[in-house]
Amino acid sequence: MIRGLYTAAAGMLAGLARHETIVHNLANTQTVGYKADRATLRDFPSLLLHEIRGSQVGPEIGQAGTGVSLANLKTDFSIGPLKLTNHPLDLAVVNEGFFRIQTPDGVRYTRDGRFHRDVDGRLITAEGNLVLGQNGPITLPDGELTVSPQGALFINDNLVEQLSLARFNDLEQAIKDGDTLFTTRGEEPELMAAADVQVYQGYLEESNVETAQAVTEMLAVTRAYQASQKLVQYQDQINGQATTELGRV
Repeated sequence: MIRGLYTAAAGMLAGLARHETIVHNLANTQTVGYKADRATLRDFPSLLLHEIRGSQVGPEIGQAGTGVSLANLKTDFSIGPLKLTNHPLDLAVVNEGFFRIQTPDGVRYTRDGRFHRDVDGRLITAEGNLVLGQNGPITLPDGELTVSPQGALFINDNLVEQLSLARFNDLEQAIKDGDTLFTTRGEEPELMAAADVQVYQGYLEESNVETAQAVTEMLAVTRAYQASQKLVQYQDQINGQATTELGRV
């Protein structure tokens, strides 16, 4: 009886974890360059059930599950839709690359291309971090900026710098450091050659969260949580009744 209580409670805890993930995704449906998280579950070891005849163990008749738990969070790196902004400092990567950003904690990687010039002419992110080129932080002189599809930066048709983009050979090694920044748990991402870069100027990559799908998942998770909650209540009632009956004996 206690096992049934633990199994139902494990289902509730797993449902809470999935619910938090979906809520966080929905909160970032308008976040530029955001990549959705997916919660995956795993089963606890199942118990084999055998027929018992006196002192003899008979053939296997099935299995009894012992609940589920959160396995891990995986990031969905599929490319989000592109939004036309016509702002010359808005950039979108249309392949597997990431902008390289200098932060106080080291180099980070992002798909968020909302860039600006600071008072010193340096190219910075919306959070104020430096955007890196092949020669370090990018500084742009005054003038009209044009960005080629290969990431070359021109001011008044004069080449001033080349964007530095990187790609993860194994996206499993990319871990989030905030909503749109990524770092690595293993080897550093590979720097991309200019010929492999694909950048659109005047565009931004929107979040890849599909709102309708997320809402549907939210409803399914809520119903599963409610079912587990009812099982906990039923199991508690059974345990209470068993305790009462045993007390009478």
